[in-house]
Amino acid sequence: MKIGIKYCGGCNPTYDRTDVVSRLKEHLCEGDSVESIKPGIIYDIIVILNGCNKACGNNNNLEAIYEKVSITSESDIIKLFKLIDKIRAY
Repeated sequence: MKIGIKYCGGCNPTYDRTDVVSRLKEHLCEGDSVESIKPGIIYDIIVILNGCNKACGNNNNLEAIYEKVSITSESDIIKLFKLIDKIRAY
């Protein structure tokens, strides 16, 4: 599984976004990857890592095979884990 991370501008982060990425990496299996979004690559999942509830991270031109997930707080990582587990179950 290939996961792309899109960060917002980080003007007012209300949680530790790097901790969320670390937890995501721990949840993945061998062979899975997490990287900052690169132009022209289609990812299985795109994570828009917004620093706060304003969710200003632009994702209009990003394409994901399964889903784009907006994270606005540390607790939002649960929905990302559920999506990853659901995809693996197929």
